[in-house]
Amino acid sequence: MELPRDRLILLTLANGTPLPGRVRSQDHDWVELENNEGIRLVNLAHVAVVDLNTGAPRVEIVDEELPRPRSAEAPRKVTGRAPGRPWTDSDLKDLSEGFLDGLPDKLLADRHGRTLSQVRDLRQAFECQRGNVPDDQLSPAASTWVDRWRRVLRQD
Repeated sequence: MELPRDRLILLTLANGTPLPGRVRSQDHDWVELENNEGIRLVNLAHVAVVDLNTGAPRVEIVDEELPRPRSAEAPRKVTGRAPGRPWTDSDLKDLSEGFLDGLPDKLLADRHGRTLSQVRDLRQAFECQRGNVPDDQLSPAASTWVDRWRRVLRQD
């Protein structure tokens, strides 16, 4: 094993004796270790542990003392263009008028600030409520909207 030169290391002998110092030279199994006490020749066969991280300060990490991660930005309220916001009854009424006028789904999605797949599911549920699509042919997402369409359109 080749040890790094001119770097502070800690060799712990098999009997537990710690030997801190800098490696001056190494020849096969022997290391010349220099520290405040002078220079020592150490046989690597007698070394149990080689610690190369002695230059870094020792820090005990206690989980309770660690700071909790926080976002750099404060949370903000989602704007009105978010596709996941709830549909109001008036939005659904406007959407139904667009369906009846024959407007394309893409135009309606842009107009209401929603995704195309949301508008397609709502159209499918709307047509089911009108009796044009059987219940068993609805997608799982569209089937959740049929009762809402019935309630909204009954209010007219």
